Order: sequence, then C-alpha cells, then structure tokens
Amino acid sequence: MSRELKGLYKLGGAAFIISGMLFLLRSVLEMMAGPPPSNGVGILAWVESEKVALSLVSAVLFFAAMALVPAVIALYYSLAGSDRAKATTGCGLIAAVIPVIAMSLIVHARLVYPIYGIRVDSPAVAEFVVAVFYGGMHAASLMFGIATVVLSLAMMQGVFGKGIAYLGFATGVLDIMSGYPDAIGPTLSIVCQVFFTGWFVAVGSRLYGEAQQSDDRDRAWRATSPVA
Repeated sequence: MSRELKGLYKLGGAAFIISGMLFLLRSVLEMMAGPPPSNGVGILAWVESEKVALSLVSAVLFFAAMALVPAVIALYYSLAGSDRAKATTGCGLIAAVIPVIAMSLIVHARLVYPIYGIRVDSPAVAEFVVAVFYGGMHAASLMFGIATVVLSLAMMQGVFGKGIAYLGFATGVLDIMSGYPDAIGPTLSIVCQVFFTGWFVAVGSRLYGEAQQSDDRDRAWRATSPVA
C-alpha cells in the first residue's frame, strides 16, 4: 500500500468515526429539544425555548456532513478493486447526501442564526423552514439506507468481512425507518441512530486498521531486510 493511500485510509477511517459520533450527538440533541410543533406559532415558541439545543444541532450536523467527504473517498478506494459497480453506486449516494444536508442546514440555521439581523419570525415562514429541513433529512435517511445496503453487498468479500456487512444490512433497514421519526417515535429513532453510528465506527476502524497494519508490515520488512 502506497504512503498516499495509507494516509487516505487513516484520514477516511478517522472521519467515518467522527462523523458517526457527531450524527449520534445530533440525534441526542434533537431528542432533548423534542419534535417540532405542527403549527407556526408553536414552532416559534419551541425555537425560543430550545434555542441552545437547536443551535448545536445545526453546528454538529454541519461538521458530521463535512467529515463524510474524506470518509466516502477512502471507502470508495477500499472497495473499488473488488466491486467497482457497487462501490460507485453506494459511495455516490453518500456523496449526494452531503449537499442535501448542507442545503437543509442553510434553511434550518435561519431558525436560530440571524443573517444581517434577519431571522425567521413569522409563523408561516417557520412552518416552511421546518417542513423543508425535515423533508431534506427524510431524503438523506432514505439515501443513507440504500447506500448502506449496496455498500454492504460489496463488503461481503474483501477486508471488511461479513460481520460488518451484516451490520450494514440491518443498519440500512433502520436508516430507512429513521426517515419517518414522527411515525417511529424518539426511542426507536435513537436505536436507529445507534446502529448507524455503530456501522460508521466499524467501517472507519477497519479502514484505519488496514493502513496501520500496512505500516506495521513495512516496519517489519525494514527491520528484517539487510542493511546496504
């Protein structure tokens, strides 16, 4: 394994772990804030009372999405050699999730972060902002679910192993379920997020571990090779 590839695997592996933990933190913060009310007046009151938690949701989710950039690149390189079609499809879907989250956050942030003193202060606009944000996150959850299943199929062979692949299959189903938080409730939503984070941590640890093992092999080879 080249030095550049080892560096990519380490960066991507660490990014997967960080992203997964940040997504979990976002879910905990959302559970603390509670679900949004179903009318604009209630939403404005909810934002005022849960401003700290909602502000942190916006910030945490931004960094979670940005960490996906090196993570998905490293994952593609690790899978492309064994199943390029599935690697391209799955990683492409995750890459497409990043702008969906980013654009949803631009809308969501207007609830708590004013721009030039302008912020959401009318019930009708508050309803629109909440609908767009949670609609975007619904789409992101479905895309994550499909991507996870496709990537897990690619992982059935190769360095990741069947254990991570089977965890991915379960996570993919739960990702799709998590796209309907109003239907499944907060407890099951957290369970879905725990599986999501667990798969991210498992994948990231394996990527980082592959690079570390390559470093160990290189050091062992240098230690046993004759000195010129």
